[in-house]
Amino acid sequence: MNERTGTLTLAKWGNSLSIRVPKKVLEELDLGDKDELFYKVEDNQIILKPKREKKMLEKLFEGYDLDADYPFEVVNKGGAVGEELY
Repeated sequence: MNERTGTLTLAKWGNSLSIRVPKKVLEELDLGDKDELFYKVEDNQIILKPKREKKMLEKLFEGYDLDADYPFEVVNKGGAVGEELY
């Protein structure tokens, strides 16, 4: 894990406060304008994580156990109908 630390300053932005994240950190995390971050407040700390959509294959195989022994059966659908090789 490549750990990076630094100091960020809170600044007034409308009725809220904001922080500016250094460009190098944004590039390292592949983040840009309008990207969303998930935040969690835990043990008096703010934890930020990139909020990324799961890829389609990850969604399709979510919960699939690669090591599980899934039962299967061979189905005989009859012989060749044309010039198929079996």
